[in-house]
Amino acid sequence: MLSILISEFNYDCSKLAYDLAKQCHEANIAFEVIVLDDASTLYKNENRKISEISGCSFVESELNLGSAETRNKLAGMAKYPHLLMIDCDAEVNDEQYIKHYLDDIDQSQVIIGGVCYSRQKPSSDHILRWYYGKNRECPTAGKRNKHPYKSLLSFNLMIDRDVMLKYPYELFKDYGHEDSVMGFNFKKHGIKVLHIDNPLIHNGLDTNEDFLKKSLKAVEKYLTSAVFQSDELVSQIKIFRIFRIVQKLGLCRLLALKFRIAGNCMKKNLCGKNPSLFLFDVYRLSYLCKLSLSQQETIPTKNSQR
Repeated sequence: MLSILISEFNYDCSKLAYDLAKQCHEANIAFEVIVLDDASTLYKNENRKISEISGCSFVESELNLGSAETRNKLAGMAKYPHLLMIDCDAEVNDEQYIKHYLDDIDQSQVIIGGVCYSRQKPSSDHILRWYYGKNRECPTAGKRNKHPYKSLLSFNLMIDRDVMLKYPYELFKDYGHEDSVMGFNFKKHGIKVLHIDNPLIHNGLDTNEDFLKKSLKAVEKYLTSAVFQSDELVSQIKIFRIFRIVQKLGLCRLLALKFRIAGNCMKKNLCGKNPSLFLFDVYRLSYLCKLSLSQQETIPTKNSQR
């Protein structure tokens, strides 16, 4: 009935696997929990114990595939028609978590449970990811269902196996926007998406520095990946949509200058104790403007080629 699939990299998810298996046994359903390790170097012994849990298996990959390809591979390994895809740094905080999904399992081809964050602030060097998550990723199901394809987060997602195999994750080299492309494909092909209030806690927070680096890599995709030249897809991603408006208004050079002059000051705020999400947006947008202009300046003209 249910295949629970966890892509794992350098994270101890043995308790997560145990908690999920326990709830499935209590629900008396046919299930499997597969944890696919993406060539980790940490927590090997802890995660190998997952195979000792009834209904669970721990599989080790010799190659580092990345999260998207690992998830696609897991879908191919699954034997049941419904897939529950969960990130390894999730924590179950509701004893009825599996039951909530089972109650709605036939209501939609894709069901998004959502994400939540601990109320307790993390250490100051992890606070940006926590603050961003609490303020940008945790709307209620009612709000998410108003724009179901824009609000897709695969951190905690149930999906029909045949849908997942037909519309797998886009294989990007770097972090960012796999969920955006998946939501776009679902919308384009009429795949029904339902959001419910059944969150998991996101525990594995990036440091401020790492989250900023990943966030800049994500906006670079607008310039480096052909898939983001689709007007319809761009309309689903706020920062890309605003970037196009900035271009039309001729403000790209101004924002690029702002990044050059004030980038370090913005970064200091974002890596501090009280980061501003407004500055976070400006930082990413101005970086994209700077990168876009740099690319234009390096493209040779016809005269320069003679």
